[in-house]
Amino acid sequence: MTQQEITGSRKGDLKFSQWIRDNLPDSSFGFMVTDLDFILYNYNTKKIMLLELKMRNANLKKWQENIFNNLSKWIKKGIDNDWTYLGFNIIKFQNQFFNDGDCYLNNRKITEIELKLFLSKI
Repeated sequence: MTQQEITGSRKGDLKFSQWIRDNLPDSSFGFMVTDLDFILYNYNTKKIMLLELKMRNANLKKWQENIFNNLSKWIKKGIDNDWTYLGFNIIKFQNQFFNDGDCYLNNRKITEIELKLFLSKI
């Protein structure tokens, strides 16, 4: 069964999100929908990275992890030879940001400066 919207806090995209839930096939038919938070892209260095952001120590749901792992695998297989795919990465905040708890990059605790350096390698 398709998961219902529960936060009510995503003001900008709630209308379209609800439209998807109301109009497209249900997950019981194998139809899965997720969003991706950020795509970092540098046309000078020809590098690209996918980012998912989680708050309040939330984890990816297993189905969402499967989608992102497949997407990452498919990009690696098919990216142009002169481009570098830097992978799918998860940034997780213990609460909501650096100032109210720890931050993790791919399950490794990281400082704001370290994250800035990592993301700047694009």
